[in-house]
Formats: sequence, structure tokens, C-alpha cells
Amino acid sequence: MENKFKELCDFYLLDGKLLYVSREFIGFDPVISKGLSCERNKKSNTTIKLDEFKLGDSSFNAILTNHISWGPLSGYRRAEILRNGRTIINYEHGGMGHGSNYCKGNYFHLENGNAFLLKNGYALRDVSTGKIYSNLNHDNDYLFWFKDVVIPIAGKLWPVDGSALDYDKIYHRAEIEPLRQIQWDAHVNFNSQHIYIKKTAVPYCWQTLWESANKYEEFKRMDQEGFRALGRIEFNDIGFERY
Repeated sequence: MENKFKELCDFYLLDGKLLYVSREFIGFDPVISKGLSCERNKKSNTTIKLDEFKLGDSSFNAILTNHISWGPLSGYRRAEILRNGRTIINYEHGGMGHGSNYCKGNYFHLENGNAFLLKNGYALRDVSTGKIYSNLNHDNDYLFWFKDVVIPIAGKLWPVDGSALDYDKIYHRAEIEPLRQIQWDAHVNFNSQHIYIKKTAVPYCWQTLWESANKYEEFKRMDQEGFRALGRIEFNDIGFERY
């Protein structure tokens, strides 16, 4: 059977069902909570909302916080999710003013083959059409419960010194593509289908110019091993570039 993949912002669709792929875990066809939101009360800088919901045989509580400050404009949104009275998610993201953004805490939790993942509706946006999966609200957060997740195997990471690249040279895609390495990979069986998934990239390299009209690209050698170019997620022979 031919696999049909579609790319969303932070997910993929496999034959119409949600597929989440990351270094931490790979999960398929999750149970999804109701939408979680905390609208700011205009009379107060900080709004806190308590909510609850059930998924399967588990009870969940959500403590949602929305804070805003003026001069400079800053604020944050925080979500704490408890499962049967125990905190599993505690994640905050916001801005400290002057365009400085941050995030802290954990937005996923792994336990006994299960993965609990907190994402907002925008993460489910189809990159080609702009539509949100299953008509979910892009402003709301959702808890995704994946069962029987797969943990990828880390590949051999970057060379010790990145000596294959010259600091003073400008490279083009065809020149650095042979240096691509596997960051992690996994064999999974979803929907009665075997799929080989891998994440690859070119280490010690970063994109300096990209003119989208003709796909003209330039790349340079960087010092830090965390720099990498041409990130790609591949499902068997089907690839999606993720920078």
C-alpha cells in the first residue's frame, strides 16, 4: 500500500491521521483533548483559568495563565497539565520586550510507552493550504495523547572539527549535500505499514542567502556544532525539508 503523507506545521498526516516526529519520540493517531484557552482579562495584567477534561480513563486538570505588561510590551502564556493529580506538563512561552522571546519548561511527557504533548492549534496548520487540521482552533492549546510511541535511535553526530568545510569559501547546495549525516532514525509500524523515518542535516554549516524565486542558495562553515543546514525528515523515499 502506498503511504500518503502531508506536511503540517509541527505534524504530518499519514493517510489522513496525525503523525508526530521528533528526536524525542514518534507517535501516531493520538487522542486529542478539548481546546484549552485563557483569554486575557482586560481589567488585570494576569489572568488564571482552571479547567478539567477526561481522556480515556484518566482525569486531567489544566492551570492556564495569561500575563501581559506594558512599557515595553511583554508577557507570557503558561500551561500546567496534571494527570490524575500529578503534573506532567509545565510549559511557558512569552516575550521580554524589544523582540526578545523565550520558552521554558516541558511541553511533552513520556511514560510507559505513552507520550503526552501540548501544542497549539497553529501547529496543525496545513503548510500548503493554511487550513487547520480537523477544524481545530489555531488560538487554543491541545493535549495529544499518543500510545505505543517509538523512541528514535541517535545517529553519529557531527565530525569533531568540521574540517570538511573551509571557513573562507561560499558553498552551494550541490557541494555540501554529500556531507549530509543522519541525526536520528527509526523503523515504525503504523496503520499496518512499515515506515523508515530519518532526520538528516549537513553539520557545521548555515545558510547565508536564499533567493526563493530561483532557489539560489549560499552556505558557509560555522564554528559551533549546533549549526546545521538543509535539515530534512524522510519517510522511506519521501522527504520534507525542515530548517
